[in-house]
Amino acid sequence: MLLVLLLLLIILGLIAYAVGIRNDLVQARNTIDKLFAGIEMLLKQRHDELPKLLQTCSPYFKHEGKTLQSVVEARNAYTRATSPGEKAQADLRVGGAVGSLFAAAAKSPDLKNNANFVQLQARITQLAEKFTAERDRYNASVNSFNTRIAQVPHGFVARLAKLRPREPFQASETSDK
Repeated sequence: MLLVLLLLLIILGLIAYAVGIRNDLVQARNTIDKLFAGIEMLLKQRHDELPKLLQTCSPYFKHEGKTLQSVVEARNAYTRATSPGEKAQADLRVGGAVGSLFAAAAKSPDLKNNANFVQLQARITQLAEKFTAERDRYNASVNSFNTRIAQVPHGFVARLAKLRPREPFQASETSDK
């Protein structure tokens, strides 16, 4: 009888341990989802500023239509992206296009002195800095989660709970800059 009771306690302990691991992994997954939502919010805010930036710059860039068009195309590519990897690729394109726009603006003294442009440039730069911090937190959480579900005993529990590795938010090294 004592042996059966001891065996029952061991089984209950293992079940409780597995449930604890599962709950911990689900919490980590939910944290990743929350961080990704924060990234998307920051990128949406930055992308919402782009039409204002284009409207402010267009009178000064009669000869820089290609630069303005590249910002529009990059922004449109981002709106079509769905996965973190696709969004990262598209955001890399947006960042490059906005960087080119800022570089072209630096050559225009009238635009550099436009208060609206200066304000938009500061806002977009601030959002980009916040995004970088959030992206780093997201990628660290994804890396931790993916490592944990690849290790024993978390891997067994993750497979039973159908928890899959998450994709980091980073552009591939072969991306088109």
